[in-house]
Amino acid sequence: MTHFAQDVKDIWRLAVPYFKQKTQGEIRLWFIGPVRLQERWIALNLLASIIVLELAFSYIAKMFNGWYNSFYNSLQDKDWAAFKYYMAMFCLIAFFHILISVYKAYINQLLQIRWRKSMTDDFVARWLAPAQHYRMRMAARPVDTTDPSIAHVTGPADNPDQRIAEDVHQFVGNTMVLGIGFFGNAVRLGIFLVILWNLSISFPMTSFGLSFNIPGYLIWIAVIYAALGTLCTHLIGKPLVSLLFHQQRFEANFRFGMARIRENSEQIALLGGEGAERASLFERYGSILANVYAVVRRQKRLGFFTNFFGQFSVIFPFLLLGPAYFFGKATLGTLMQTNQTFSSVQDGLTWFVDAYVSLASYRAVVQRLVGFEAAMAESSAVATTEPRIETRSSATSVFGAEGVVVDLPNGKPLTAVPSFALRRGDRVLLSGRSGSGKTTLLRAFSGIWPFGKGRVEMPEGTRTLILPQRTYLPLGTLRQALVYPETLEAYPDALQREALAAVGLDHLADELDTADNWPQRLSGGEQQRLGAARALLVRPDWLFLDEATSALDEAGETSLYQTLIDRLPEAGIVSITHRPTLNAFHNRRVEMQRGPSGLFQAADALPAAAE
Repeated sequence: MTHFAQDVKDIWRLAVPYFKQKTQGEIRLWFIGPVRLQERWIALNLLASIIVLELAFSYIAKMFNGWYNSFYNSLQDKDWAAFKYYMAMFCLIAFFHILISVYKAYINQLLQIRWRKSMTDDFVARWLAPAQHYRMRMAARPVDTTDPSIAHVTGPADNPDQRIAEDVHQFVGNTMVLGIGFFGNAVRLGIFLVILWNLSISFPMTSFGLSFNIPGYLIWIAVIYAALGTLCTHLIGKPLVSLLFHQQRFEANFRFGMARIRENSEQIALLGGEGAERASLFERYGSILANVYAVVRRQKRLGFFTNFFGQFSVIFPFLLLGPAYFFGKATLGTLMQTNQTFSSVQDGLTWFVDAYVSLASYRAVVQRLVGFEAAMAESSAVATTEPRIETRSSATSVFGAEGVVVDLPNGKPLTAVPSFALRRGDRVLLSGRSGSGKTTLLRAFSGIWPFGKGRVEMPEGTRTLILPQRTYLPLGTLRQALVYPETLEAYPDALQREALAAVGLDHLADELDTADNWPQRLSGGEQQRLGAARALLVRPDWLFLDEATSALDEAGETSLYQTLIDRLPEAGIVSITHRPTLNAFHNRRVEMQRGPSGLFQAADALPAAAE
């Protein structure tokens, strides 16, 4: 019961925001045309229309129920005129049944499309908030995968692409299908319970020609029958919730492994790593198979019971009601109406049985989305909760850091910077042994690494750019890669071509508008040159280079550094490099030295150029 209450809260929390959305939306009404309203009013009106149509659908079911009695009595009485009349009535009722069914499905799909777009926009916006996606990966903590209720345990937001692309789609679809299905069944159950109560009076329990008058006995039998079926289904199918949850995770991990191979095919081929990758994929696929077999075995058990229950449910009403008809206590029409009513009540009461697998899958989807939201919430909290490395604007003209201690995500201190100042035109070489936290310190300076404590101050109105060792190239044209993350119109074409020429990529100037797999086509050195061209376009006030020229030969690296200094003379530069040839391009060197406590600490050393 506790899990059920929590699941309801989770579903409510995920679903309600769309129906409160105040942004403007447009919907086309066939009798008016396009209408602009707040999205919440569009959503509520679509939902209200579906509910009204579901009520109408239930009323049509009630009309069909009454039709059964009259139609089969006309057959029993061989009344040709009544037969023709009730056939015409059937056509009329069926017409409205079809009309309502089609529009109910159509409006349901319209609402799902708009709802999915809203949820997708919201999840993407939160996931791609500044450095959020990066912090989520860094701040993730392991999850106890043996606990099926892992939605309420903070853990890694594995495969965010699947959470947003698939789970949101399934959540919206299943919420509408199961939610409206439950509502419709509840309404029809209420209607047919009243009918069945009245039929229990007019259709007495009969055995061996004797009649027994038990008020509402058909309802009690239907309730007991459905309760037994529901209990057995739940006991047999309960493990499916955990199995289906893990199945999606295993499938996503397998797809991710193959995507990684595609992205790094050259390195794998050069290293001859196909065997290792094959073994890794087989291991991941082995997890899928093991879980699939467990799902299939559990579904087999559940299938035996649900199929038996479904088949027996066809004849159960006739076994129960047949004696009264054969002993002359009821007409054929009353028998068929009672049978149809009993079946409708039984269907309503056993809705849980029929929808169990869908409900299990739905609960797994809800848990994954709640877990994803929890990971985003934790990531946001990491960036705003003390202790943290605070980044703020200052009125000075100096980029500085005071009392900064950089921690690992697990809270273990890595390196410290008691005091650091970078003035315009300064060029600082950050050195130290591998693992001393140089790259992490640059992440803290750029504002994406919150783990630790202290303060980083950036002069107001200035701009920072960090060039990592591996340059990111988005999908699309070379021009899109060059100006990323700005728009294509951010820089004039002539300026873009000039930047390419300055970094030695002038041979690519005529291919700026060519769409290609540039990460695969360009060498590592060319990609790093493209990153430097971005810096020439952006003209940052503070430029951080994290081994951003390591893929170049010494002559190319020297030439590229000279270009950056000549064209960005006012920029404050901090570089991480292991090549002594670059010492001459820096006027200061800050070395990460291990202290007595084991913590690395930044300390100004000799002027870099003097070495």
